[in-house]
Amino acid sequence: MHTKKQSKHGIAEQIMLRIGKIIVLVIIVIALFSIFMVQKLVMESKENELTLESEVAAQQLAGFFDQYMKMTEQMAVNPQIQSLLTETGTGQDITSMSGYPTVFDNMLNIARTDSSNILATWIADIDANVVTQSDKFTSGEGWEITERVWYVCTQTGETILTEPYVDASTGQLILSAVSPVYGTDGTVLGVAGMDISMSHILNLMPQYSVGKEGFVMLLSGDGLMIYHPDSSLVQKNIADIDISENVITAVKNKDNSFLSYKASGVNKYGCVMLAGDTGYIVISSMTSREYFSNLVSSIITLVVLFIAGMTAIVLAMRKTAARITKPVLDLNQTAQLLAEGNLDVTIDIDSNDEIGELAHSIGATVARLKEYINYINEISAVLDAMAAGKLSIHLTYDYVGEFHKVKQSLLHISSSMKDLMTGITDSAYQVSAGAEELAKASQSLAEGAGTQAAAVQELVAATTTVAEQVEEGRQEAEASAAHTSEVTRLMEDSKNQMTLMMTAMETIQETSQQVVGIIATIEEIADQTNLLSLNASIEAARAGEAGRGFAVVASEIGSLADESAKAAGTTRELIGLSINEIQKGSQLAQAVLDSLHTSVEAIEQVNQMIHKTADNAVYQTQNMEQIRIGIEEISSGIQDNSAMAEESSATSEELAAQSMNLNDLVQQFDLT
Repeated sequence: MHTKKQSKHGIAEQIMLRIGKIIVLVIIVIALFSIFMVQKLVMESKENELTLESEVAAQQLAGFFDQYMKMTEQMAVNPQIQSLLTETGTGQDITSMSGYPTVFDNMLNIARTDSSNILATWIADIDANVVTQSDKFTSGEGWEITERVWYVCTQTGETILTEPYVDASTGQLILSAVSPVYGTDGTVLGVAGMDISMSHILNLMPQYSVGKEGFVMLLSGDGLMIYHPDSSLVQKNIADIDISENVITAVKNKDNSFLSYKASGVNKYGCVMLAGDTGYIVISSMTSREYFSNLVSSIITLVVLFIAGMTAIVLAMRKTAARITKPVLDLNQTAQLLAEGNLDVTIDIDSNDEIGELAHSIGATVARLKEYINYINEISAVLDAMAAGKLSIHLTYDYVGEFHKVKQSLLHISSSMKDLMTGITDSAYQVSAGAEELAKASQSLAEGAGTQAAAVQELVAATTTVAEQVEEGRQEAEASAAHTSEVTRLMEDSKNQMTLMMTAMETIQETSQQVVGIIATIEEIADQTNLLSLNASIEAARAGEAGRGFAVVASEIGSLADESAKAAGTTRELIGLSINEIQKGSQLAQAVLDSLHTSVEAIEQVNQMIHKTADNAVYQTQNMEQIRIGIEEISSGIQDNSAMAEESSATSEELAAQSMNLNDLVQQFDLT
């Protein structure tokens, strides 16, 4: 017997492995959840930071542009400007109008209120196709108002900011704020606007910082880059620079959105934000390294904290496990001595926990084992005596504990074995006597079964002969049925031919009736011919000598008519006789047809009876076959019974012999 050697793991190691795995798993789950939550919070914080910084820049830019848009709206509703544009007509000089000086002073004062940003204020008249500015510029011939980009405001009816452009006279980047001017009847008279320098905006944009290294870009409504730290990208459309498609789409759709994108191959994060209703767009930009810097530092801090916590927990577990396992090791040494058979051991463990209780229990067990040695020796002696055949036993010790059950079991075994052996002895004598009687009965049964098998074989032969005769009768009945069917078919053919003859005779009778009608017509023609012949003779007589030849013809015609009438009459009589004979033949044919019909029905009945007889013969053949099969099965069963009876006889003789052997074996036990 080989015992599989297993690797030894101490309790301390098991505590470290089992509890440590759970603690490590819990700490890892907590760490992952904490990292996830920190990531979520940091990302939300960064996204909010970028969004807020973009909103601040957008709102400040919107506020900067809004003041100039409102100033142009105020100019557009100025009654003096409205009056001047109404007064100026097609082909007239706007500067020569009476209201021009007042309007000019008004435009000049507005420009002076913010001279650092407002380069000029101006108005344009649609009818006169002219523009005049606060810097005393007035357009001349060749200037077309409808070709100006800001002319669209006269169609939309809204104040707009134009795309930035370079002023030809100053070389500065400027844009125009333009509002439509309406007359009292609601028609558009012209526009009022001002040119605003972009210098202030371009100086303001670098001040909007996003994080430590991020920046803000400014685009026009059409995607033109107005400000970018990289000056080479200024005045380029965003669709023409190296930037992700999602940013270009957001600019085109004018969506306020937070995006992750690439610019010049660098991963960045930022917001696309509209600057109010100005149409201008602000895009913030922060590198992914700076965007994730807080997250990385937070995750590193969490990892360090978790590692430190796990180290402290492992050290505490190791120290606690060592304190728990020391008394267990002492108990293990005691158990090893007991396993070697040394019962003279002492247990000195001072502990108030479960291990102390275990030590006390092991000590009590050792004391009890010393008492059990006497029980074991006596039980061994008793079992040896029972093995030698002495079933009556006597136990001297007063067994306690579980050994009391062993004592009762041994006494019960002794009593049961004595009763068993006595019963086996009695049964052996009875089995021996019964086996002899069974052997005699089995022999008689085998002889009777053989006689029955021979009788059944004769019955099988007789049944086979009857089955063959029934089969011959069935074949003859089927042949008779076939001949009868052929006679029935011939009678049916005769009946069908007689029916056809009846149909032909009826057709002849109908044709004869038609011929009689034709003869009647011929007789009428003969009568008419005689009448005509008579009339012709009279007319010929009147004609005298000239009608003599005609009289001869008339006489001949009359003779032919008489002969035709006589022949028709003779034919009528002959046809009448034929019709009478045909009617007699039809009656006879009908009688024959009825007789054939009756014969066919009788033969059909005979045929059905013969078929029924043939079917009964088939059923009888099948029944005889089943009877034959059943008798063969009975014969086979009787033969099997005969064989089994012979085997039972042999088995009974063997059983009697074994009973004698069993009785001899039981006599070896001492039941006294």
